Amino acid sequence: MKRPDKLFGKIASREGGYAWAGWFLMPFGWIYGLLASFRRRWYESGRRQIKLPVPVISVGNIEVGGTGKTPVTIWLANRIAGMGYNVSVVARNFGQRTRACRVRLDNDEVRYNFTDEVLLLAESLLGRSSVYAGKLKSEAALKAYRGEKPDIIIVDDGFQHLQLHRDIELVVLDFASPFGQGGILPSGTLREFPTVISRADHIWINRIPPGMSAEWIRRRVSDYNWKAPVLFSRVKHTGVRYVNGKTLPDIPRKTVLAFCGIGKPESFRNSLEEAGFRLEGLEVFPDHHIYSKEDIDRLWDIMEGTGGSALITTAKDAVKLYGIPGTEDILVQTMNLDVEGAVPELMNDIQNSIDTYRKRNLKTEIHE
Repeated sequence: MKRPDKLFGKIASREGGYAWAGWFLMPFGWIYGLLASFRRRWYESGRRQIKLPVPVISVGNIEVGGTGKTPVTIWLANRIAGMGYNVSVVARNFGQRTRACRVRLDNDEVRYNFTDEVLLLAESLLGRSSVYAGKLKSEAALKAYRGEKPDIIIVDDGFQHLQLHRDIELVVLDFASPFGQGGILPSGTLREFPTVISRADHIWINRIPPGMSAEWIRRRVSDYNWKAPVLFSRVKHTGVRYVNGKTLPDIPRKTVLAFCGIGKPESFRNSLEEAGFRLEGLEVFPDHHIYSKEDIDRLWDIMEGTGGSALITTAKDAVKLYGIPGTEDILVQTMNLDVEGAVPELMNDIQNSIDTYRKRNLKTEIHE
């Protein structure tokens, strides 16, 4: 029996005999899209949203699966913190810890309590920004405000979280499939109709391959939103380390077996090949997979069978390996974003929002 994620991928891409299922599900996709549109209008009309005393910026997308939102959130939080502001990041948690709380990396058991994206945020922003997570992002945002009194809150994957008022909407599009595949859920990968891009204040085109231009996407985006400034980013290989944190000076001169549990695993394969790794293969797990010792033992066995000399994974997967025996010598590819385009416009918008809220709060204090 095929894994649900693989089956959905074949339907969305209309692969072979699965094309009929995609076409059959299209009417349900239109219904889903209409319901999503009504839901958005209902929340955005009247006073149905929670509004915090600090600006909120959402980093989201219109597609299920990996578009690289979390690295964008990390880049943005670091950039704002570098401007001297106190930043809190909010994310939804699907782990065992359902109540909203600050994420602390104080023991190996956290990998059971929080999802990989939450853990990656907390690890990457350690000492720079606080990270709060919970089943409800609005509850986590309230906790972050009360606990930290930040200058700004960033909501990871917040474009569809309409219960919380957002001051700036940053929509991330993936270069490989900026407008999704196969239409609206469940026949395709889109969460809403592409026209919802008109709600974006800023648009970010991510994962542009080396030597390629995203100008064609900018032109397509302008059909839906011609006002929003556009940023572009390429994923850049920055190094290799072990799961235990020890870094390597160079790419290993040996073949490696890669494994990951991310939304778009082929992007990991491409990044490794572009960086110069010699791959024996790529083992793919479901997105947000929680690894067990049995998984790791099986991966070592597969590696030995293929003739590889090491295992390598993503930083997002690595945070789910802490505390599992036999993972210390697994390699981790470290990445960064090379960002260009309308960065000044985004930073100015953020700074203006922070200044506006500070003045408003000061007036309120004076009148009280």
